[in-house]
Amino acid sequence: MSRSPVKPLTIDERLVIAAALDRILYDDPERFSAEDARLVRRLIPLTRTSWLSLGFRAETQGPSVGGEAAGVGPVEMEGDRKVTQGSVGEGDEWRCGQYKISNYGDGLEIWQVMSNEFDEEPKGARLEFADPIRLLFFRPRDVAITIPFTKYQVGLRLGGWGPWKVAA
Repeated sequence: MSRSPVKPLTIDERLVIAAALDRILYDDPERFSAEDARLVRRLIPLTRTSWLSLGFRAETQGPSVGGEAAGVGPVEMEGDRKVTQGSVGEGDEWRCGQYKISNYGDGLEIWQVMSNEFDEEPKGARLEFADPIRLLFFRPRDVAITIPFTKYQVGLRLGGWGPWKVAA
């Protein structure tokens, strides 16, 4: 099955979307304009995704080295840290100002450009169009699993959304 081409957003549409998102996220700490939310939803094309979407991140650290330095004493140098991350089954994202936006039909997923779900303090939101229209923030839950009889640990970040604001 081939994908039909999606009309790209114009620069004017991107500026309108970024301004509406600024108002939704930052104007009032408890409420936002439902009309702004509908405007953003109308302008962002529907995102096509697979039935399963996974993000992953792996961190490894090289060996550390220790020794004695003349006039300093004990010295320890940490090994290089390597980070690999990616995703499988992700849909299209639209860049508008400082935001990356995906339209899943029942809601919009909004991330600041320099943030993602693996950050220490992720900056993501989900605008849901159920009745009432509401805004949720990304609230991950981290789980660490230690592999028995080794020094290795596997960390899992389970995504979740917490209540934030409702439409005025």
